[in-house]
Amino acid sequence: MTSSELNRKLLFRGHREVTDFLRNSPLNRCLYKRFLGVISASGITVPVVTLFNDIYYQCARVNYDGTPGIDTERRYFTEEERWIGSHEGAQLVFSAVWALLNLKRSITFQEECFLSELAPYIRNSDLRVFTEKLTQELLTSGVSVPERSPVMTCPVSEVVGAFSLTGKQYRTKEFFSADDPDYQNLLASWRTVWEEVTCGFSHSVIERYVRLYPDPDDQLQLIASIRASLFPKQHPERIQYLQELSQKIVTGSFDPVEGLSFQSVGVVEEGEGKEGEPRLRFSLSADGGDDFDLVKRYRQERDALQGQIEEMRKRHAMELARMEAQYRAELEALRKENSKLIRWPSKRRAEEGLEKGNEKGLERRTEETGIGESVGEASEGAGSIVEAGAGELVFRLEEVAAHVKERFSKSGGEEVSTMLYHLAVEHGDLSEETFRLIDGIVPAILHRDLPQQNITVSNVNQLNNVIGTLNN
Repeated sequence: MTSSELNRKLLFRGHREVTDFLRNSPLNRCLYKRFLGVISASGITVPVVTLFNDIYYQCARVNYDGTPGIDTERRYFTEEERWIGSHEGAQLVFSAVWALLNLKRSITFQEECFLSELAPYIRNSDLRVFTEKLTQELLTSGVSVPERSPVMTCPVSEVVGAFSLTGKQYRTKEFFSADDPDYQNLLASWRTVWEEVTCGFSHSVIERYVRLYPDPDDQLQLIASIRASLFPKQHPERIQYLQELSQKIVTGSFDPVEGLSFQSVGVVEEGEGKEGEPRLRFSLSADGGDDFDLVKRYRQERDALQGQIEEMRKRHAMELARMEAQYRAELEALRKENSKLIRWPSKRRAEEGLEKGNEKGLERRTEETGIGESVGEASEGAGSIVEAGAGELVFRLEEVAAHVKERFSKSGGEEVSTMLYHLAVEHGDLSEETFRLIDGIVPAILHRDLPQQNITVSNVNQLNNVIGTLNN
């Protein structure tokens, strides 16, 4: 087994039919439609399902690279071209990889290093124009790009079986002695494959591959297959690390989640774009400029539309508050008119009359006992205390409206008008004067912000305002 075969078994074994990619995936359907034209024009004979398998394999592989950005041409481009047997097919694979990784909302450190090395390769390829159009189409079509590249790990038995003899996991003394040349050559080939896949038996890379399997038994088998390729005398430190890792798994101290969330960089900062919105980080322009002109134009149009939507929302909220206030005012006017026509008092008025009757009865009783004046004085004093101790800061509506007209923007004036409409309804102040003051806030702000041109004339002789005749 080669390192390419092993890595694909561990990261993305792939599908056998292209329909498995197209099912319930708008992204893959968009890629498929874009592939049809370039495949026929470039004469690519690689099956489409192979292209899809390698696209997602390369996207997943980047985050398991222990040396990101190092020797990228040999380890990625040359290896991909040799695997599928087509130079144009390899270019098409990495064109799609470029678009998918470049449009993620946040990228990892490994992805950032890979994209920086991939940019010159795409820029000098025959499919540069195709890559730009594909990236623009994905960016503007609203198709979501997965934030984490999916993995499709094969059963661990396939990995272990590839490093075994006669269907058994290989052990040192079952078939050959440690000094047998055939045995040493076999272990050397296994060791070379594992060393390339794990980037020189990197501890962090090994743990990432182990975490691909959630079952502890599968994890132990994978570690055993790595350990079987090492000689104890030649690699004591590596074997000791694998033993310690196996012990952690057995004792349950190996966290199966840690390390799966790779450290992200290049997250969209506040003001650069909404959360979940893709943005380009690398350009294919020769001068290393910013994003494509088409993308900039689309973003400007999007920002303008978002501003219009926000203005419409505020205006709509103000209109709703104003309509509610008018409705309450008309309802109160109808209630007053209705009260004039009703012969029998309402329940509330009857209760008020009963309370007044009780107060008169109390006054008569207090006159007889001689304590009426003292009660009245006490009640009057309490009222003055409450009024003085309320601590309320009251503004007249005219003052608030004048201040808003002078200092606030149109957007702020609409929000304040909405607030004043609601307060007017709550306090029952629904007069025409109230509506006139609130309705005049926004027009006054618009009139204030009109561009004005002032001309300063130091001498009256410089001004000639005679119609039809110009005298110099």
